[in-house]
Amino acid sequence: MRVLWNELKKILTWKMLVFLIFINSVLYFLLIEFDIKYFPNGLDDSSSYTIGIEMIDKYGITMDEDEFIDFKKTYSDLVEEADHYLQSREEFVNEGLESYEKFQSYDWWNSPEKISKLHDDLFFHQSVNLFWELQEREQLLSFFEYKEIITDEFNKQQKKRWEEFIEQEKFGVYTDVAIKNFKTFIANVGIAILFSVVLVISPTILKDRSRQLVPLQYTTKKGRNLFKTKILAGVIATFIVITASLSVYLSLYSLNNTSMFFDVRVNTFIGNVSWFDPTFFQFILLCIAGIYTIGLVFALLSMAFSSLVPNMVSLIGIQIPFVVGFLIVGLYPLLPEMISIWNPKWLSLISYCAMIIIVIIFTAILWKREKKLDIL
Repeated sequence: MRVLWNELKKILTWKMLVFLIFINSVLYFLLIEFDIKYFPNGLDDSSSYTIGIEMIDKYGITMDEDEFIDFKKTYSDLVEEADHYLQSREEFVNEGLESYEKFQSYDWWNSPEKISKLHDDLFFHQSVNLFWELQEREQLLSFFEYKEIITDEFNKQQKKRWEEFIEQEKFGVYTDVAIKNFKTFIANVGIAILFSVVLVISPTILKDRSRQLVPLQYTTKKGRNLFKTKILAGVIATFIVITASLSVYLSLYSLNNTSMFFDVRVNTFIGNVSWFDPTFFQFILLCIAGIYTIGLVFALLSMAFSSLVPNMVSLIGIQIPFVVGFLIVGLYPLLPEMISIWNPKWLSLISYCAMIIIVIIFTAILWKREKKLDIL
């Protein structure tokens, strides 16, 4: 146990912890701060967020046909309110835009500059929330009313899953502002944690090898079993780094105040049809489990490479393709979109299992190599 503790202290030195805090601070301001500081982002997201809370308070975490009728009535009442507003504005009446119906059907893309300014003034300068709210409600209505239209992009399995949710009345009717923000947030957190793990764990074995300590260590009673102790220390250090990082980042995420959406099913957020049907909170836990798995896999890879390469430059060079390749190809499908219907159902499970199996086999091969390694 004392040897394990000493190996752990060699990994988590105060210099490394300071460097880790610095790296995470930089990555926070580059990648994560925006999703915390600017949520909801803009008047459209603010309206969507407010409508979502109102729907949960009024209808709960599901919405049946009767509740949808009530939702449409609320929309109609707001249209009447918009009519009154436009009729009270002389400049809109003079341009023949005295009703919301005419306002909506007007071709704003090809409108004269004078009329275009009226639109911009309404949405961006005076920021009339009523019109932003109407647009968000129209989006929700369109998703619900056209739920039975199957797109040509769906394959047979996707169509079947889509129809199952329609049958179970779990089709998307709630605003997606909360889950969309979380998906961006957790992807960027995944990047920050992946870099943290690789930076901390990479020198684990290389340090002793570069100081020519391995031959000396292998002559002791502990001997070659020290390799397994180093691996275990690296795994424990990885768990500590990931847990500490997630504690900080999720504490910051709590400032977004999305807990009222936690019991809502992922599939009832518009545009989030998935193979499985967890709640938003369960989906958050699933992403956290994904981060732990990815972090531990890359930690073991880093230690494996650390036992093979001759110096730090070579270690960095061999890891860059793996890290960059994963960020480009694997991050989104295996983290925020791990259960999305737009990815094959088997993709996440097979990918995670394959990564774990490959790393275990690779580590076992290296352990056999260490047992036979000539120290002379």
